[in-house]
Amino acid sequence: MNWIQQFENGLRGLKQRWGTPAIKRALWNSEFGQGRWDYIEHTAGDIIYTYLAKYTRNGSILDLGCGSGNTGCELAAECYREYTGVDISDVAIEKARQRSQAAGRSAKNEYFQCDIMTFVPCKLYDVILFRESIAYIPRAKVAALLARYAKYLNPAGVFIVRWSNARQGEEIMEHAEGYRLVERHTTPDGSGPFLAIMEWSPVPR
Repeated sequence: MNWIQQFENGLRGLKQRWGTPAIKRALWNSEFGQGRWDYIEHTAGDIIYTYLAKYTRNGSILDLGCGSGNTGCELAAECYREYTGVDISDVAIEKARQRSQAAGRSAKNEYFQCDIMTFVPCKLYDVILFRESIAYIPRAKVAALLARYAKYLNPAGVFIVRWSNARQGEEIMEHAEGYRLVERHTTPDGSGPFLAIMEWSPVPR
């Protein structure tokens, strides 16, 4: 990778984490529109579905950073009652809606275009899912984000966080104050996907 690519990637990372909602929306719309994320649109064998089925228990899911609709279309339909997907990209949301309709799940799945930093749910959920998306949140804001969304968990509800490898996942979780780790998944060498299942347990100040 030459220095120009390094600079462009660094600038992109800054926009993803610190850009205004308009800047982030334009960036993700461009990337989804150009097919940059096509390679992750089919993830039926991902370990995430085992844990979603276990903790959703035919309940409700809020998927923050849902992309083009993997979760709402690939999780077995009998595992959940209702699903809400949120993404900042209009292009991704439209793809997700089309995939959901094609899969016959329009009655169970709903999608909203919004920045997950500002989205306000209108109901409680059994699972609130961050599937890769939490990595695009500034580390200093992770704890406050979890605290805000914790208000929309059912009493026995959990957060599920998935990231692509254990090292980065552990780094992100260091900033996730106010939770109790219920279960985690990783590979022995730490190179595979990392999952953390968390109950909200506010730390006394």
